[in-house]
Amino acid sequence: MKYPELLFISDCYKYTHAAMYPNNIEEVYSVLYCRKPRLDLTPLNGHIVAFGMRQIIHKLKSLYDEFIHCDKEIIKKALKLLYIDFMRLDLDKESYEFLSQKWLSLPKEMPITFKVVPEGTFIANNSPIISIHCSDGNHCWFVNFIETYLNSELWKTCFVATQAAIFKHIEYDYLGYYLDDSFNFHDFSARGMNGINDCYRSSMGHILFFSGTDSIMAVKNVCDNYGGIHNLGSIPASEHSVMCLGGKDNEIHTFKHIMQQFPNSMVSIVSDTWNLWNIIDELRTNNEIFELIKNRKKPIVLRPDSGDPFLILTGNPHANDKREQKGVIKLVNEYFGFDKVKIIYGDAITTQRAKMLYDWCKDNDFDPTSFLCLGVGSYAYNSGIRDDVGLVTKMTWAKINGNYTHLIKNPITGNDKMSLSGKVAIQKDTRETKQFLDEDIEDDLLNHDLSIPTLQDIKAYVKQEFLRSVKQTI
Repeated sequence: MKYPELLFISDCYKYTHAAMYPNNIEEVYSVLYCRKPRLDLTPLNGHIVAFGMRQIIHKLKSLYDEFIHCDKEIIKKALKLLYIDFMRLDLDKESYEFLSQKWLSLPKEMPITFKVVPEGTFIANNSPIISIHCSDGNHCWFVNFIETYLNSELWKTCFVATQAAIFKHIEYDYLGYYLDDSFNFHDFSARGMNGINDCYRSSMGHILFFSGTDSIMAVKNVCDNYGGIHNLGSIPASEHSVMCLGGKDNEIHTFKHIMQQFPNSMVSIVSDTWNLWNIIDELRTNNEIFELIKNRKKPIVLRPDSGDPFLILTGNPHANDKREQKGVIKLVNEYFGFDKVKIIYGDAITTQRAKMLYDWCKDNDFDPTSFLCLGVGSYAYNSGIRDDVGLVTKMTWAKINGNYTHLIKNPITGNDKMSLSGKVAIQKDTRETKQFLDEDIEDDLLNHDLSIPTLQDIKAYVKQEFLRSVKQTI
């Protein structure tokens, strides 16, 4: 039997809270906010990137609609499964009947009002991202029931977007300006994500800042929800299986075959299936292949794919092979020129390694943005946890028996977990977080508009936010 998914989106303990709330509760209010992120956010002056809120709220509403339209007998069986079979409540006790009726009496429209910051907002510590309000006293329990869903669906997209913003800062720091359509960092993380749905959602964070991605799942998300792909793209590319099928002794012919298959477009070719240094040499010394490279309309892209990215690209002074001592960047520049051969490195790229490579290029008079693409994989985009971006949800305000109450968590054993309190807002102009409120403020950055902007509009806003975070002006 297929039960409605809404019944299975939270931590177990939240299913009984409705029976624990005061009888005279009238309204409640929770806030999802950024609390002490663990990532080193120095390049972004302490900000994380809040993104994906509206999409997950729309998904939540669709789950709610599915529940409302589900046969009541199926819901009753699901509730028995949860409360009796799993949680061992007494079927004859009042608490079971009370909790079941809370579910069965949910209204046609979800009894929640959301306010959300604009997509792509750079959020400082202790600043709200989503506020969640219920003014239906019978269903105030539903506010914190959806906490698990909101956190689990949102943190990863914020994490990827924040990591991408740090990569963007490396590019920005080198160029001295914000590059709108950049292919300097390319998303290779799909195979290392936690399933296709995870990639569909979280890999969107990368394309807020860069136009290159191999995550087709993210491309589908853009088409489904954000108005089309516009300037996103990738190129044909080989992998080790392609090179192996051609045979080790025929590697140079595999290069030739691939170039001939894609004569009018850039094409990326894995170059270290066997001996990286030998194949680079052979591409230069084989006259037929060299002429083919020289006469192409678009350059080929060499792709080393293993080893230490910094040493492979910039040279290893301790290597025995003089070509390895020189490194791929100098060899390609000397043999072909960057107008004919470019480089992509897509293995074990972190923000730290990317910064090292850009700094080396600057010190050695190379412009990495003209020839070097760094492929960002799951090492960077799937190595985080929720604490890295500090997303938490806390109930901070309630109306009980006609009185407004500011709620606060402040454990003596861990005051670093002290929560915000009251209703919470961000003043648009100053970006100052306001708490201990009982009413909404007029200039709140959080708003009730849950429509999803186009990717183009979000990227334009993200650019403004990025420049604001690094204290620059457009």
